Amino acid sequence: MVAFLGVDPDPRLLDVDRGNLPQTEQPPEPAAPSPRHGRLVAAGSALTGVTLIGGVVLAGYGAAELLFGGGGAFDAVVAVIGILLAATHWGWVHVAEYVGLTIDDHERRVTDAGRREWLAGIEPYPRFSVSTSVLDDASIRIERVLYRPTLTAAHTFTFARETDREETYAAGTPAEVIATTVETMRREARLETDQLHELWDVASTSYAARLADGDDDQQRLEAERAAATALSEHLNASLLEPPVIE
Repeated sequence: MVAFLGVDPDPRLLDVDRGNLPQTEQPPEPAAPSPRHGRLVAAGSALTGVTLIGGVVLAGYGAAELLFGGGGAFDAVVAVIGILLAATHWGWVHVAEYVGLTIDDHERRVTDAGRREWLAGIEPYPRFSVSTSVLDDASIRIERVLYRPTLTAAHTFTFARETDREETYAAGTPAEVIATTVETMRREARLETDQLHELWDVASTSYAARLADGDDDQQRLEAERAAATALSEHLNASLLEPPVIE
């Protein structure tokens, strides 16, 4: 665990490496287009049709009254309004699209902030999970998966997914036998994950406390030593028997 102290999570955990984490610790999904965007565009399209048709009707009515009915100022205003409506009918679509894009951009910023917060909070300790699957011969396989933190070439950390243990039960095995095994393995997985999380907390807390005094190479080395010492002491305190002293 000391090797991961002070190492940032890799951004790939948000997308391509998200499958290397348990289902209960998946990152937030990227922002999807808001349904309000589509409704606004539909409303803009409807207004475009209404203003075009209404503008043509008003312009035709006003022009007919002026030319053939001896119309006055009112008919001239009606004609002008109709011409303006018909000439600007496409503007409603652009307004609706602009408002829709503004809403999408706001929701994307909120979602991206949540994804960055999630990424900053992920911690590099191993996790375990247990799942079951049915094979082609109707047998049931119980698989315990290890999500192991790994360092990348960019000196960030991600996770690798690997099978830690598996058991297969033939078709016809009593359901209570399988259920007991699954529950036992899940309980062990939760217990071991919690223990590893506790160890990480011990190491990272000690590291951060010592590193607060400075951030040069010597101080980081001292912080790593303090973290390793805290880990050792915590492990020794957890042993059922006293540690062997050489």
